[in-house]
Amino acid sequence: MVDRNTLDQAASPYLRQHQDNPVWWQEWSEETLEIARSTGRPLFVSVGYATCHWCHVMAAEAFSDSEVAEALNRDFICIKVDREERPDIDHFLMQFLLATRGHGGWPLNVFLTPELKPMLALTYMPVEPRGGMPGFVDILQRVMEFYTSRRHDLPEFDLWSGVTAPESESAPSPGDAEAFIHRLDNLVRRGDHEWGGFGLDAKFPPHSSLLYLLFGVAAYHHEGAERFLRHTLDVIARRGLHDHLQGGFFRYCVDRSWTIPHFEKMLYDQAMLLWVYAQAARVFQSDQYLSVAHGVVDALETTFRLPSGAYASGHDADTEHHEGATYVWSDEELTTLVGDAAPQLFEIHPGGNFEGHHHLIMGADPPLSAVADEVRARLLEARNQRTQPQRDDKVITSWNALAGIALIEAWRAGGDRTLLARSRELYTSLQECNQRADGHWIRSSLGSRRNTHEFLEDYAAILLFQTYLLEEADTAAERTQLHREMQHSQEEIARFHSERGWAASVADDLPSVPADDMDSPIPSPIALTEMARQRSALQLGSVIPSPPLRPEMQSDFSNLAAAVATGEWYFIEQPSPATWRTLPIHAVFLQAQPMSWCFRGICYPGEFKPPHIL
Repeated sequence: MVDRNTLDQAASPYLRQHQDNPVWWQEWSEETLEIARSTGRPLFVSVGYATCHWCHVMAAEAFSDSEVAEALNRDFICIKVDREERPDIDHFLMQFLLATRGHGGWPLNVFLTPELKPMLALTYMPVEPRGGMPGFVDILQRVMEFYTSRRHDLPEFDLWSGVTAPESESAPSPGDAEAFIHRLDNLVRRGDHEWGGFGLDAKFPPHSSLLYLLFGVAAYHHEGAERFLRHTLDVIARRGLHDHLQGGFFRYCVDRSWTIPHFEKMLYDQAMLLWVYAQAARVFQSDQYLSVAHGVVDALETTFRLPSGAYASGHDADTEHHEGATYVWSDEELTTLVGDAAPQLFEIHPGGNFEGHHHLIMGADPPLSAVADEVRARLLEARNQRTQPQRDDKVITSWNALAGIALIEAWRAGGDRTLLARSRELYTSLQECNQRADGHWIRSSLGSRRNTHEFLEDYAAILLFQTYLLEEADTAAERTQLHREMQHSQEEIARFHSERGWAASVADDLPSVPADDMDSPIPSPIALTEMARQRSALQLGSVIPSPPLRPEMQSDFSNLAAAVATGEWYFIEQPSPATWRTLPIHAVFLQAQPMSWCFRGICYPGEFKPPHIL
């Protein structure tokens, strides 16, 4: 029987944020679903995450309102879901929201029948009518009227019906460079050449597209890609997405010009942008990009690292219920701390750029000097005295694996071997800090509490991480151990595949949900799987089919995997360790004998000598 809010027993920080709501929230479980089926009551499922600003707003407004709670508790079984713990549930419900409303976001609120047929999906809902939207209680009444009279008319919502069978998709053939260049042309054509990135309103860092552009510059010397990529990287590094005092990046900016961010910080953004700027430092031989990468490492180590050695999942956008309060500055504070140096370092506007305060943006030509460093250090010291945003200490397997890969990329870019050691330490910590259960990789943990659900994304990210670790292994014993672990990962990944395609999870409490193939914000589970399988196949001496080429922007990381499969990346074997300063970013390495290298399906004996590619 459901007669109280049980989220005080939850491991998820997001769920615990709602434990004091008068709504009788439950966690998603087979037991909760069975109560709905046995009582015939519909489900109200609300999905969010701990660092979500509008989730906090709804928690303080609608979910704390006694009238709303009374109506929900009387007529519905109410379930809270942490999307970071259950991306399969989130994906299922988000696809319904996109299909019916045309846009998505969080909090994601969906009404379902006890048989899990979605009826209505919305994002933020006010308590009282506002802006043409009815109030929450009125919405609940309308849903109950529909459920009582028309629920049997609801069609099935089957995500698999829109999935293209793998065998019906076309894969590129070795030597088909034009297909990859064509996608570069399209990416450049679709870019915002004034402000960088893509789109004309809110801007998210396009991690996978940036990696694909870097590949295009390195592999094909694509001049348009180089100009657009450099401009985008420079703008992102200089403007409001970047934390200029502590390093690292915020999640996205609310405007086209990358001025004001949504102030939450997520581990996946640090991982992916570290990966991007580290590779950019190699491709362009840029100390500036290497400095940005080192700043991300500093942010990871000072603000994300947990005692276990793994990384926390994110930091809240709000401080004491005020968005960005930790990060912005008043005129008086800047005058006191910086004085006349502020306009020389930062882009300062009278009256500020964020609610009467200043969010720091570097000037067009910021001085790279000891004075500038001293000013930033002074501001950071003052900022650290403030109340800091709440951190979500949940350890998510896939995000940590991506961070491990990015640390290896940073080591390759700058030659700081401590970053390689840190990456190895992170892998060990993931094996030891509750991310493994009976030989299986689990989704997440918080201290000793584990979310034991299994996801394709996590296994794929771990296998990809293992391929990078194998490239860096110092001894034959290490390589042998990683070989075994990679083979085990390949076997585990196979459990997620059927004749219909790749499933997002192995779960008993949800109908099978297809894995997403769209990159947002990290490479999609399918893209991670394809890249991990292609790289590991080369290293383990096996052959698997090439993945298809997919639309640019949506699936750029998957297209990188297709480039690996068709030989547009180099496969290099040599008996000595890799010297990354002389190897291209688009290479897979194996320490082995005899010395050889392969490109576009043809292998050559002897020392690696890249051809001139145009």
